[in-house]
Amino acid sequence: MKVAGAKVRPGSLAYVLWEDGLIMLSLLGGFALAHYGSLTPLRSPLGAFRALLILVGIKLAFYWSGLYQLGRVAPRPEFWKRLGMGLGISALVAWGICGLFRSLDLACLAFLTLFLPCVILSRTAYEFLTGLPRYKNRLLFLGVGEHARRTAKEILDERSRHYEVIGFLAENEAGLGWRIGGRPVFGTYADLPAVVKAQGIDSVVVAVEDRRQQLPLGELLALRLSGTQIIEEAKIHEDIAGKIPVEDLRPSWLIFSDGFVNDPLRTFSKRCFDLLFAIMGMILSAPLWPLVALAVRCTSKGPVLYRQVRVGQGGKEFLLAKFRSMRIDAEAPGSPQWAQKNDPRVTPVGRFLRKTRLDELPQLWNVLRGSMSFVGPRPERPFFVEGLRRKIPYYDQRHAVKPGLTGWAQVRFRYGSDESDAVEKLRLDMYYVKHHSILFDLRILMETVKVVLEGSKSR
Repeated sequence: MKVAGAKVRPGSLAYVLWEDGLIMLSLLGGFALAHYGSLTPLRSPLGAFRALLILVGIKLAFYWSGLYQLGRVAPRPEFWKRLGMGLGISALVAWGICGLFRSLDLACLAFLTLFLPCVILSRTAYEFLTGLPRYKNRLLFLGVGEHARRTAKEILDERSRHYEVIGFLAENEAGLGWRIGGRPVFGTYADLPAVVKAQGIDSVVVAVEDRRQQLPLGELLALRLSGTQIIEEAKIHEDIAGKIPVEDLRPSWLIFSDGFVNDPLRTFSKRCFDLLFAIMGMILSAPLWPLVALAVRCTSKGPVLYRQVRVGQGGKEFLLAKFRSMRIDAEAPGSPQWAQKNDPRVTPVGRFLRKTRLDELPQLWNVLRGSMSFVGPRPERPFFVEGLRRKIPYYDQRHAVKPGLTGWAQVRFRYGSDESDAVEKLRLDMYYVKHHSILFDLRILMETVKVVLEGSKSR
């Protein structure tokens, strides 16, 4: 269901709803076949709950298998691998749920007999039809510099289902004859109307490095009024990559752009969300706390908990607590260091705690107190923040929301280990600041569970 970031296109949403309908029809058909045309088992509240449980279980299996990454045309082997995994897990889930109730084995068998071929045919048709070039937005890039190349590469690397890079126009004749990502430079800005007509262009992406240079404003306006979309490169990069290229932004874009909403209703709903999940997390993880504390205490010298000052919302500092995962002499006084891959300062138990995120359990207390949110940018240490805000444009804007236990950057990128990583994480954090919502937070939590179980993106 993902196109980029948290966005869901109408076509993708329509297909997901269509597929949900197929699942429910298969359930109805399976129970009817098993009970000689009667749907009595599904008419009671308990029966409806069973059907809903099966639907939710199947959707989670599809999500886990990557079948809702509908914005990307997967290579054929990858598509069949994902589909086979999703259907296999779905069959086990459905059989397991039906096994909780007596006399449903035949109904489950009938359901799977209908469900499996229906989804295979539906997915294959969707994959083929939406992968056809005629259904993609045909893009012409105005510019051949770094901005144009970067976004075109994102589209090509992502194998976007919605965009097709047709070619480029250069500022002058020096760029003629170039090919960028296998796509030609058709001409110069003066050729814009002719190229749009000849190539059947749907959208012109303005990716000019220096806006002080002369743009073909008259031609762009005429194309806009005739129905051709005119899109800024930063906007389409955000849509495809799920991040905002902060180093190239102008203040006016941030001021006039949609998003970046932080109204009282959203603040209140997010606080309720945080309290609910923090309390649930404390209750569910309660049996683990003494076990983790004992493992830390018995395997290395020093305190069980490690407290550290971090920078939170509005640049205010707060005290963050974690289960200690490093040696007590990990840093010399006054010389903070970035965490590294296979960091020798991490203890063996600490490496396990970091991989499973168990070292972050005490931060649930920070969430309850209100210094952190369940989902948000990762809180950094004041020493690093001071240096990064001087070198990276708009770095302080990530502090517009509360830092989180998990976040968009944490599930999309590895653990930061230097300033270049900090720039990449800021691009992702700014996307979250712009688009944060309860639904986006729920999606990040689901991605977090997947990341933790896979043991990836940790130090």
